[in-house]
Amino acid sequence: RRSSDLNVRKRNIIVGIIIVLVLLVFGGYKIATTPRHTLEKQSITISKKAAHLTRTTDFMIYNREQTYYAVAGYTQDNQLKYVVINGKSGKITVLETNKAYTKDKINKLVTKKYPSNKIYGIDLGLNKGQPVWEVATKSKTGQLTYRLFDYQTGKLVEQIENL
Repeated sequence: RRSSDLNVRKRNIIVGIIIVLVLLVFGGYKIATTPRHTLEKQSITISKKAAHLTRTTDFMIYNREQTYYAVAGYTQDNQLKYVVINGKSGKITVLETNKAYTKDKINKLVTKKYPSNKIYGIDLGLNKGQPVWEVATKSKTGQLTYRLFDYQTGKLVEQIENL
């Protein structure tokens, strides 16, 4: 009987340790993602008001010389717009999409132009005051490349290779 009590006690201790570890991992994840989640919620609220968006579909963070937060969404008449918010000054830029490269168009352009590269991220921001798409890709040999494409024309503006 003593050995079964000892086994039950050991099992309870192990189960307790596992529960504590799961809670620690979950808590750490929650703490790590809270700032981004807060930024996303604030950016969506600002974007809905600034561009009269009725629903949002994407949130992006662009980090270069400055940080920009971008939100994609649709107006009541189903027009796609992007709202770019300067992370420091709070200045808002609303971008129309009717004669521009959307995220989907840039994705297709990069996939076609660089077929051996895997896309890791596409973010919208401002470079020298002009809207650009930043596309991060990785080659089959493991080299990272960051490319900036002009928002209006889709032309390559800048490229940083072999990172």
